Amino acid sequence: MDIQRATISDASPNTAFADVSIRDGKPDFTGLATASLGTRTPGRISGAGQGIFARWHWDGTALSAEVDPYGFYSLYYCVDGTGVRVSSSLLQLAALGCDLTQDRRALSVFHRLGFFINEDTPFEKIKVLPPGGKLTWRDGKVTIEAPDRRYKELKISRSEAIDGYIDLFRQSISRTIKAWDGPIISPLSGGRDSRHIMVELAHQGHKPDACITFQHGGDAWNSEVKAARAICEAVGVRHDVLGYVRSRQSDIVRAVALTELCADEHAQMMPLHDYYLDHHAAAYDGIAGDVLSGDVMDRGGEPDAIAIKLARAGKFAEIVQSMIDGHGRVISATDDPRGAADLYSPGQDEEALAYVAQAMEKHADAPNPVQVFFLMNRTRREIGFVARGILGTAGATFCPYLDEDLAEFCFSLPWEVSNMQGGKTFHDDVTDRAYPAFADVPFEEGFTSDPPPRTPMQHKINSVADMARVARFLATDSTPVTEFRALLGRGQPLVSGSNEVLHIHHRLIETLSPTRARELLTFAEELAAARPRDLMSDSFIPST
Repeated sequence: MDIQRATISDASPNTAFADVSIRDGKPDFTGLATASLGTRTPGRISGAGQGIFARWHWDGTALSAEVDPYGFYSLYYCVDGTGVRVSSSLLQLAALGCDLTQDRRALSVFHRLGFFINEDTPFEKIKVLPPGGKLTWRDGKVTIEAPDRRYKELKISRSEAIDGYIDLFRQSISRTIKAWDGPIISPLSGGRDSRHIMVELAHQGHKPDACITFQHGGDAWNSEVKAARAICEAVGVRHDVLGYVRSRQSDIVRAVALTELCADEHAQMMPLHDYYLDHHAAAYDGIAGDVLSGDVMDRGGEPDAIAIKLARAGKFAEIVQSMIDGHGRVISATDDPRGAADLYSPGQDEEALAYVAQAMEKHADAPNPVQVFFLMNRTRREIGFVARGILGTAGATFCPYLDEDLAEFCFSLPWEVSNMQGGKTFHDDVTDRAYPAFADVPFEEGFTSDPPPRTPMQHKINSVADMARVARFLATDSTPVTEFRALLGRGQPLVSGSNEVLHIHHRLIETLSPTRARELLTFAEELAAARPRDLMSDSFIPST
């Protein structure tokens, strides 16, 4: 296998750090001297690497660290005087004693958009390396370098772009196949990105050993599971459904720890994480497939048309405000566009808006500035935790849309080429031309979800017990009853799931200390040890 791989399960990277400073005039180093994390595959240039990975090396005089070309593997660092600490875990840096002064501006953005931007974290002194970033420590000084990527618009027709996409995606999949000789068990949603991966693997003679889809409705299937099952039946690939109801509270804490206090999503995906703990197989993640294929705001449709018009007019603040309002309404119980802003960072609307608009404006000369901003921020800083964390328990995790040849091509496409046309997305046209035999298999929007089932009484009882356990853990300077009521969220302006996630996130940040960070790592490990073992609720096995 031409691949570098290391796995850190859950939130327990107890040895995954490097710490160097000057003591008595000499370098003083502790931690892991060499680390290679994530999945690093051969790049388009000999000796280069791509994928989602981070690595560092201490040679006795200098510490060097780097991340993948698009920075999707978050590698955290903090500089303190003549020293620097580097880790794949923000919580590990907190446990080591890094400064935990909160970054109020970064948090104000998180509360309004649901993700951090640029290289921010909840803490001023802890950052992530930028895309393609390289950190070097030598003689008490730290330097960070990163390429300045620019994208020139191609002169190309839609038909030519479709052919180019097909060829480059096939090349990307071929590169991953050459890098892995073990079993493939890949997540499959009801959408376009993971389906494209699965069908192309089959096209190249490497059907996945199985595809897996998670949901939480038991025998009542949502439209996503139905669409995933339909394409597996058509292609002839085993399809397993991870469909049992689970403790949301336990999964939220595990996910918040797994995403290093830098995301408000992914708890719903913990069944995938747990599945790979018992299955040493490669996973394929469709991350960035939507954004690179023109689906930025809404499948390349009217919201995208409005955004590109505003971007070309330099009205980035208007785009950002629409994003903030949209996110606020999604997480609000009353369709209030303020969302979590007034709860956790009131009075910072103007500062947050200006900061995000400035970040978007940095990409003003790109063919689609909104597309580049979304990928380098939301996709990289939040969705990236799927490959880096949720699927971190897989034997390898491949992200074929982030192949540099394909990604650079997509970034250079004119919006007028990759937008929705004739009621079909650009990605639809790509897959229809590449795989005409499967063009009529509907995606999730072509199915109707079953009515949600009644929640079993035992699950309700278990959920109350788990909420009480989480409340006790959160009650460092309050009472468990106070925390339990806050988690219930009655009278709160947010929908139930968002209320729980954001309250847990807020409390952990407010009370974080080196001791508390270690306690959180331990608590997440305890919850992982108590995870459900019965995951698979249904399976389709094709006839041979």
